[in-house]
Amino acid sequence: MNSRAAAALDDVYDRLQWAGEEYILEELDEEANGLKRAGAVYPSEVMYWTGCLYRYWHYYTGECSREIYQIADAGTMRESWLGFHTLDVGMAIDDLKEIYRQKHQVYYP
Repeated sequence: MNSRAAAALDDVYDRLQWAGEEYILEELDEEANGLKRAGAVYPSEVMYWTGCLYRYWHYYTGECSREIYQIADAGTMRESWLGFHTLDVGMAIDDLKEIYRQKHQVYYP
């Protein structure tokens, strides 16, 4: 979410938007000089929901990937999946923003 590849996906049009996940991972691998396995392993259902929600979030609010990830990082998404994955996507986003606002006492319009 903090990479050039993620920023490119936030553009109105970018070639990566039409690329498959393998190609995008190759782009990330090249950018990071080799992706390393580290940290938690997430179930595929959580990853799929998270990816869809992040993309929708960008189009729903206009926030960039970096801002979205600051509000709802991977751990937050994994913790939220069970209760939020059946919600309307807009409602899940609004709820995640509200949780962040309450934790950090931030106001969102």
